[in-house]
Amino acid sequence: MREMAIRAAVILVGLVLFGAGIGALFLADLGVGPWDVLHDALAGLTGRQPGTMTITLGIVLLGLVAMLHQPIGPATVANVAIIGSTVNVVLAVVEPPDAWPIRGALVVLAPLAVAFGSMLYLGAGLGNGVRDNLMTALVDTGLSIRAARTCLEVTVLVGGGVLGGSYGFGTLAFALLVGPLLQVFRHRVWAGYPEPAGWVYRRRRR
Repeated sequence: MREMAIRAAVILVGLVLFGAGIGALFLADLGVGPWDVLHDALAGLTGRQPGTMTITLGIVLLGLVAMLHQPIGPATVANVAIIGSTVNVVLAVVEPPDAWPIRGALVVLAPLAVAFGSMLYLGAGLGNGVRDNLMTALVDTGLSIRAARTCLEVTVLVGGGVLGGSYGFGTLAFALLVGPLLQVFRHRVWAGYPEPAGWVYRRRRR
């Protein structure tokens, strides 16, 4: 129970860091990550906050990945609720900076926070992010991981851009930095901790 409580706490910290990183990109106003281009576009079309659309789309995707027999764990559900909520809080309490050096620093710090936060909650072994599960569903169809990820991110980036989402230098910087940073943190978080059994649910294939 103590270990599970620690894992749950670290998942919370990781998801808040992830959301803060996404919020930092919105504050920098130099373009956001591929998925958030779509979230930003949907926010503009509906009059909602970007974090609210992150949650809304996450709920839709959660149902979809369940139908596609992908694993769902506590961290998967928490991912849907906490990241978007954190984005909304950051945008509500922090004023967007005007100074270019600060905006540039936010673009650099954002992928750091997202990558480290990702490895915290993923390393706990209580479920993947719902968007990651959508990628693995594509892998189950025969695509490689690289092809599946590229297909998803290009689709949401182009779709979000067409619908009016924000993209630019920050989008490019995020795309180039987050992958290498995930690799850097991969072997430095939760080293030696086994994945707990019985916490990840996978729908039985018919």
